[in-house]
Amino acid sequence: MRLLAAKRLYQVVARRIARMIEDNQGKQDWHLPSERELAEQLEVSRTVVREAVIALEMRGIVEVRGRAGIVVLPAHVNPLSFDAINTDIGPGPFELLEARLALESSAAALAAERATRYDIMELEECIERMQLETDEVFLNEKGDREFHLTIANMTGNAIILSMIQALWDQRDASRMWQRVHRHIHAPKVRALWIGDHYAIVAALKMRNGEAARHAMIRHINNVTDELLRADELGRFSSDGADE
Repeated sequence: MRLLAAKRLYQVVARRIARMIEDNQGKQDWHLPSERELAEQLEVSRTVVREAVIALEMRGIVEVRGRAGIVVLPAHVNPLSFDAINTDIGPGPFELLEARLALESSAAALAAERATRYDIMELEECIERMQLETDEVFLNEKGDREFHLTIANMTGNAIILSMIQALWDQRDASRMWQRVHRHIHAPKVRALWIGDHYAIVAALKMRNGEAARHAMIRHINNVTDELLRADELGRFSSDGADE
């Protein structure tokens, strides 16, 4: 596992960005390109660049200041250390979402074939709890977690359940996830995400596996899109280094 962790793509990209910063230190007119520009230059997805920037931000090397973009911090604040960048801080938030997309969409399709009236009632109760949660609790996603694990349990496959539960456990323990996710504007996304959950339940009620798969895909894609938009809307900013 250590060998695999050492090859996380966002770490490779973070090192390349850090090298770019080091090579241009002292140039008065130089500034770090935007995430979109970095994605094009480095030929990776924007989600990988976002994870790399989060990793650098957690190391005190850069700071994301909303519409101002990625700002390189003065070297005396936190000297550039490639050893620190090489330290694995776990899976990135978009890596976790990608894994959830693959597993949970298939689980939803299988659950549709095996759903009972009791299962549907449980899912509807999960959504009701989500609607009653405060913004702070909503961002912790306790009701959301229970909803998705209930669907995993509906498959009747203990391996699928354990794999999805492991992904949620990793997500909840991820400092990178916590850092980016706390900048989501809860009132704005609450209606969208709750609507996504109702769409998933509707497909399960119809015992329509393909509809359930697509509803789950749409929901997780909506989460990914919101995380990517957070900085563009001026909500993604550093609260200081986490080290």
